Amino acid sequence: MEYKKIIENARNDRMQDAVEVTARMLLERDVFELKMNDIALECDIGVASLYRYFGTKASLVVKAGCLLWKSVRSLFDGVFECDYYQEKDGLGRLLELMKVFKVLYISHKDFLRFLDSFDRYIVSENISSEDMQVYRASVMDFYTLFEDAYNKGVSDGSLKPDVDFQTLYLSLTHALMLMSEKFSRGDIFAGENEHAEKELDFMIGMAVEYLRNKKEEQL
Repeated sequence: MEYKKIIENARNDRMQDAVEVTARMLLERDVFELKMNDIALECDIGVASLYRYFGTKASLVVKAGCLLWKSVRSLFDGVFECDYYQEKDGLGRLLELMKVFKVLYISHKDFLRFLDSFDRYIVSENISSEDMQVYRASVMDFYTLFEDAYNKGVSDGSLKPDVDFQTLYLSLTHALMLMSEKFSRGDIFAGENEHAEKELDFMIGMAVEYLRNKKEEQL
């Protein structure tokens, strides 16, 4: 039994390696162009073994996508626990959180290009609801930070209450992410993305002004 357990653990380790390699490759090329044979070759694993373990390319891609989201989240580990962030009111915290999208555009265009490719791929494939639930949880990992900042803002008076915050969060993050993805693809015509960062700042500013508790400021 102990021998079988060792073999199984080694197999799981190799398949986790395959997920990590796939994640790296997805940052380098379009998901539609990536083949299971390419991944198998890079991992030095038989392609048949990949199919036996993951079932489909789509299942492997989703797991790699979850890993990429966790990696992005880890980039900000400690940032939202530091004094600089904790000393801000709810409005200030939300503003800092929204800047995450600008940071992704400036420093992680490869991740944004992956998201654009991934979204199109998911629509074209029959992905299991279980796989997508896990992926959604990875994407929504930022939500609790935004919600906590909003609740603090309502409590300290910097943000107006009675907002459907989940809908606002989804609307705002979709808009900022789509803008960032578009900018990361490069110019369609000369100079199109010249003011990309300013456009992101403008969207963030509109959201802040919408949420700002102006009644409280007038007291």
